[in-house]
Amino acid sequence: MVIPSKDDGEGPVRHDDLVYRRTRPWTASVHSLLIALQRHDFANAPLSAGHDATWERASFLPGETGDLGDNENMRSMRVLQSAARLLRRYHDCTALFMRSMLEDQKWQLPPRLPFEVICHGDFAPYNVVLNSGAATGIIDFETAHPGPRCWDLAYAIYRWAPLSAGVVAKDLGELDTQILRARSFLNAYDLPSQQRSALPGMILDRLNVLVGFMELEAANGVERYRRNVEEGHADIYRRDIAYIKEHQNEIMAGFGG
Repeated sequence: MVIPSKDDGEGPVRHDDLVYRRTRPWTASVHSLLIALQRHDFANAPLSAGHDATWERASFLPGETGDLGDNENMRSMRVLQSAARLLRRYHDCTALFMRSMLEDQKWQLPPRLPFEVICHGDFAPYNVVLNSGAATGIIDFETAHPGPRCWDLAYAIYRWAPLSAGVVAKDLGELDTQILRARSFLNAYDLPSQQRSALPGMILDRLNVLVGFMELEAANGVERYRRNVEEGHADIYRRDIAYIKEHQNEIMAGFGG
């Protein structure tokens, strides 16, 4: 079966109601996750349509997508809060079957102790689908891996606040606004206050791990990451790490921990 085009690159490529992507060593684990989500009545993720040696297939989730910088709707507080509630429901669901996902599974990102949930790994605006002005779906589970809730939350907050020195999205460049959005995300997720003080440090850890992963993959000849490093993505993360370090105490206080 040869359907995908888009120069037959890494994808994803949509054809009718299916999304195709090149099969990778972690593809089987991702599809086991999608199947488990369906079995546990989590209806906000793509359905697995199988995979072979070349292509994996998942259902297309209709709706609006985009990032904070190019989609004004993604910047609304309603979307942010609904995204946080969606992430909480996803985490709660994966906690039900997480233990069954620990054996004989390969993941793109390394599992991280303690194992509480299956982290999405990249719960950012560009991986959320909107309908009627609210987050209704999660896509792109390529970076899913077992880990603690707050490990996934750390990266989600970094992206949704966003806690970045170089924000181009309108009205999101001020630290006070970023902290307010992060606290609103945590409130909507319903993270207990006593768990919040560790989050700024965990965001730093998460970004440092990401930079190390990108540079290792680039050095190993993985084209996607070689290109990302060449285009300066690792340098952007390093600038954000410095930004968060500089304001770590203020961020910690603002989170409400």
